[in-house]
Amino acid sequence: MFNKRSTFIQNLNNRKGQVALFVALIFQILFLFFAMIINVGLLVHHKVNLQNSVDLAAYYGAMRQAENMNAIAHVNYQIRQSWKLLAWRYRMLGSAGEWTRHPYDKMTRRLRSEPIPDAYSGSDAVLNDYLEAPSFCITYVPFSPMPKGENTCRDMATRSGIKLFQAPKFMAAHQAFSGSIRAATLAMQTDAMNRCKIFGSFNYLMLGKFVVAFNIDQAERMELIASLSRATSLAKDNFYDLDGQEAKVGIENTFVNNLTSANRSSVIKDKFKVFNSLGADGCNSTMAGPGQPATWLKPIRIYPGFNYIDTTCNNTLVQPVQKEFTAQNLPEHREFSPDLNSAINVLKDYVGWRENLNDNYNFSIGVEKNPWCMAYVGVSAETAPKIPFSPFGQIRLKARAFYKPFGGRMGPWYMSKWAPGAEFSSGGEKVDPLLPPRMTDLASLGTMNDPSNQRYRAANFSRFVGDKVGLQSYRALGYYGRAIYELSPQWQSSQIKSERELADGYNYDSSPNFAHWDHLPFEFTKSGGDILAWDSKENAPSRMRDLELTAVLPDAFDIAYYSIEPDFYHNYYLKMKNGYLSPSGPAKFGKEFRPDIGYHKGYEPLEKFSIRNQFEVLKQTGLNIPYKDQLTYMLTDWKSALTSWAPKNLTDYSLDTNRFGKCQVEPKGSDANSPTPPTSGNCVVGGSTGYSVKMVSSQYLRSSELFLGGDGGGSGPLRNPPPADDEF
Repeated sequence: MFNKRSTFIQNLNNRKGQVALFVALIFQILFLFFAMIINVGLLVHHKVNLQNSVDLAAYYGAMRQAENMNAIAHVNYQIRQSWKLLAWRYRMLGSAGEWTRHPYDKMTRRLRSEPIPDAYSGSDAVLNDYLEAPSFCITYVPFSPMPKGENTCRDMATRSGIKLFQAPKFMAAHQAFSGSIRAATLAMQTDAMNRCKIFGSFNYLMLGKFVVAFNIDQAERMELIASLSRATSLAKDNFYDLDGQEAKVGIENTFVNNLTSANRSSVIKDKFKVFNSLGADGCNSTMAGPGQPATWLKPIRIYPGFNYIDTTCNNTLVQPVQKEFTAQNLPEHREFSPDLNSAINVLKDYVGWRENLNDNYNFSIGVEKNPWCMAYVGVSAETAPKIPFSPFGQIRLKARAFYKPFGGRMGPWYMSKWAPGAEFSSGGEKVDPLLPPRMTDLASLGTMNDPSNQRYRAANFSRFVGDKVGLQSYRALGYYGRAIYELSPQWQSSQIKSERELADGYNYDSSPNFAHWDHLPFEFTKSGGDILAWDSKENAPSRMRDLELTAVLPDAFDIAYYSIEPDFYHNYYLKMKNGYLSPSGPAKFGKEFRPDIGYHKGYEPLEKFSIRNQFEVLKQTGLNIPYKDQLTYMLTDWKSALTSWAPKNLTDYSLDTNRFGKCQVEPKGSDANSPTPPTSGNCVVGGSTGYSVKMVSSQYLRSSELFLGGDGGGSGPLRNPPPADDEF
C-alpha cells in the first residue's frame, strides 16, 4: 500500500509546468516563424531599397540627359532666330525703299489701305513678284549717309522676281576680312555718276554682310550643338553633363548613397551597369563626320536664293539692274571704288556653298532629331546582402530601371514624315512650307531650279503653324516699312513735299545708319558677340537694333515646335561656360560661345541678355509696330513660351490649363537680371519649358511597332533598344 502523502505520489498529481513543456516543444517552431518574418521583411526591405536606388540613379541620369537636350534645343532655336533676322533684313530693310508699290506710302506717311491685308490678293503681277522674291536694295533715304534726295530703290518692284536664281557655285572661304568701306560710303555724296557706280557695289556689300554674318553665326552655334551632342553620346554607359562631369559618376553616387548599409556593402561591382541610349550603335557619333553632330541629330542644310540691285551708269542715265547674289555675279562698277572692291573681293569668297556639303559654314536652319533614336538612361544593379536566419545563405537581388526625357521639342523636322531606318525626314510635306529647299547631296542640286522650289528660294519663314505667307505679308511689309522710316527723327518731324526736300538736314550719325553694321560680317564674333546693329561711335545700342530684335521675337510657330528657355544666360550659358566649356572642361570647342541674340559682351546692361529681355524691347517707345492688334502672330510675353508638359499633380498627368503658358511665381533675386537661384523656364510656379523625365518600361523600348515617324510615317523598332535581359 502506497503512502498518498509520499513525494512521488504528490509529483504525479501535480500538473503545474505543462505549458512550459508545450512552449519548450513549440519554441523552435515559433522561432522559425519569427526568423522567417524577419528574413522576409529584410528581404523585401533590401529589394525595395535596391529598386528605389536604381530608380533614383536612372532618374538622375535621365535628368542630366534632358538638361543636355534642353541646351541643344535652345541653341537650335537661336539658329532659328538668326535665320529670322536674315530673312527680315533681306525682305524688310531691302524692300522699304520702294515708292510705287510698297504698302507704306512715304509721301503721305500712311499705309496705302486700311485695314491692310496680310496676303495680297490683287491682280498686280509685278507686286506679286516683288512680295514673293524681292531684290535687295538698301541705298535709299533715310539711311545715312545717303546723298540728299536720291533713291536707287524707288522703282525696284519692277526689277524683282525669281528668274535669276541658279544652282549654287561652290566656294572655299579661308581669308580674313580687311579694309574699310567708310570712305566708299561717304563717296556716295559726290557727283551723280560717281554715286551711280557705287550703289550696286554697296547693295552687294550690305547684303553680303547680312548673309555671311548669318552663316558665321549659325555655323558656330552648329558646332556647339555638334560638341554637346557628341558629349551626350560619349559612350554606351557614359556621357558628359553641362557641368563637364561624367554622368556615370553621378549616377553611381546617387545609387550608392541611397542604399541600405547591407546593400551598400554587398554591391556586386561588375553587375552595376549604366546604359546611355544616345551612345548606342546607330545613334552615337561614330557614323558622323568631323565636326558634325551625333547621328541622333541631322543638320538641315538649306539653299536660299538672293537678288540685289546693281546699277548701269551711262552718261546721265542711272539704270537699276537686278542680279543674283553669287560669288561670280559681282557689281558692274565694283572697281570704281578701291575700298569697296577690296571688301567685295574678300566677301565673295564666303558667298555660296563650300565644296564639302557637311561644312558647318554652309546654310542651315539647325538640326532635326531622329525619332528612332530615343533618349533614355537605363541602370541595373545586383547586391547580395547578408540576411539573418536565411536558410539559403546570401541571396542575390537584382533591380533595373529605365527613365527617359520627354515633353520637350528639339525643333521641327524639315519634312513631316520620318521613315524607320531613314537618316533624315523625307516624306510628307514641309513642316515650315516657306523654308528654302533642302540640300542633302550633290544630286539634289538638279532640282534647285524647279518651279516648285524657285518660289521658296528667297529667305522666308512661317509665323504660325500652316502659314504660307510669312514675310511676304503685305501687312508686315507695311508696318515694318513705316517703322524703318520712323527711326529717323528728321523723317518724323519734317513736312514731306518731295523726296529731295525730305533728305535735307539729315544727321548722318542717327539711325538708320549703314555704319551701325560695320562690325559685320566677321568682327561681331570677337567684338561683343553681337550680330545686331550697334552704334560703335557712341558704343551704345542703336534704335535699328531695337527694331531688329522685334523681328526675331518668338512667334506662334516657334512655341509649337521649339523648347525655348526664357533665361538661357543664367540657366545654361553660365553652367556650360564654367563647366563643360571651361578651360578645364572636356569640350573641344574653339569658337566664341554666345548667349541669345541681343547679348553684347563688354556692355554691362546687355551682358546677361536672354529671350525674356528680348520681349522688353516691345516696351520701347518710338517703335510704331502694332503687334497686339495687327501682327498677332508675334508673342508679347515671354511666359507664353512655357508650353511644355504641365500636369495637374503627381497622380494626374492631364494638362493644367491654369499653368500652361503662364507663370504665377517668378524667381526672386538681387535684381531682375540676376535671379537667385535661376529656375528652369524662369518660373517657380506655373508652366514649364524643355524636357521633363518619366519612367519607361523595357517592353516598350523593345517594341517593334512604335509609331514615331509622324502621321503616316510607318511603324518600326528603335535604332537603340536596351540590351537583352541577360546582358543588362
